[in-house]
Amino acid sequence: MGKNIKLDYDAVHQKIEGFGASGAWWAQDVGGWDNLGEIMDLLYDDKKGIGLNIYRYNIGAGKPIIAEDPWRSAETLEVSPGVYDLNRDKNAIRAMKEAAKRGATIELFANSPPARLTKSGYSSGERTGKSNLPPENEEAFAKYLVDIAELFVKEGVPVKYVSPINEPQWDWKGGQEGCHYEPEQVISLSRKVALELEKRNLPVKLLIAESGAWNDPNYTLTMYKRIMNDEVLSKHIDAYAVHSYWSSENDKKIAASYFSQFDRMVPLYQTEWCEMKNGNAASMDAALVLARTIHEDMTILNVSVWEQWLAVAKGDYRDGLVYVRESTRQFGAAKRMWSFGNYSKFVKPGDHRIQAESEDGDILVSAYVSPKEDQTVIVAINPTPQEKPVAFRQLKGKKTKIYETSEKSNLALVKEVNKLESYVMPPESVTTFVVQAGGLFSFLD
Repeated sequence: MGKNIKLDYDAVHQKIEGFGASGAWWAQDVGGWDNLGEIMDLLYDDKKGIGLNIYRYNIGAGKPIIAEDPWRSAETLEVSPGVYDLNRDKNAIRAMKEAAKRGATIELFANSPPARLTKSGYSSGERTGKSNLPPENEEAFAKYLVDIAELFVKEGVPVKYVSPINEPQWDWKGGQEGCHYEPEQVISLSRKVALELEKRNLPVKLLIAESGAWNDPNYTLTMYKRIMNDEVLSKHIDAYAVHSYWSSENDKKIAASYFSQFDRMVPLYQTEWCEMKNGNAASMDAALVLARTIHEDMTILNVSVWEQWLAVAKGDYRDGLVYVRESTRQFGAAKRMWSFGNYSKFVKPGDHRIQAESEDGDILVSAYVSPKEDQTVIVAINPTPQEKPVAFRQLKGKKTKIYETSEKSNLALVKEVNKLESYVMPPESVTTFVVQAGGLFSFLD
């Protein structure tokens, strides 16, 4: 029969809001390709692809920039202060609108202020790694961001968030768009953006502070308390965004323990991650690393949103879901995209995570229940080179569809059963069990 996977429908955790990826910086090129629609179907269509529902659009900072690869910078929409031309980034805007057409909400984020506002005169940071935004330019930067948000809202783009700061703790010294901010400036700049949004009465929330790691006392942990104690910022956020880079399982436990002290904790969003490793980018090994990272973030940190860094990439670095060849405009999905789909295709906004445990310590498992209480989705990861038989206890529901990502399967429907009692998980695989429950149980939101 195998060791048990036990579910507890009475132990209800976070409400899921969705899964996404960013358009930096590929979209300014690939967004002009004739086959863009096929690529976006793979990413954002839940029948043809993996059904992502969030798209991060990079508000570019423009030139001059120190970056050898043009895919590590983005054009600014600004012609002159207060004057904008959407055609300057038309390919990336097209990609964003294709995601929106498939049901995605949009997060606008900035890696750097536009070059004209920086200390160095470059959008790739300050050569010593210090803050590249003079305090006297914060208000102009806030206006720039909200101007662009307002332009997109008027275009009918479903903008939900604007994020002014990206990984403020790193010493951005060149090579790509980026800007370091001291903790005080994170608060100061964020307040100015919030007030600018408020002044224009835009239906857009602030998303901050996009810290680059979970166990960072100044930029992640105490930063949350500072934001929630600020009378302006606390009114303008409904989520707290952090990135999972450089964060071990223990780092995440430390962060989860810190956040547990707050009675009215806003939802946590994991808005950017990639493996930061070169080689075998499309492999099953890379797919298992991504699946484990999602599992940890869902079960340790209770994140409501999980987002991969790049939706599309080139080369062999482990940072994308779909890989392209510029010279021929060919594309293909990495195994990582399919293992992401084991979550994003089936776990939908409004679902709640419930407690799930495996008696086999090698098997990583999480479970989710739909708002109508008629479906349970179980995602199980077998990272070992051996088959793993599992059995199910306390499972409410019968008819089950089983989807597998493994060396031989790309999120394929591999089996349908009338009652799920046991299953043999293939080696090095991610398996999703979609169980129809027929409204047999209920729980409180």
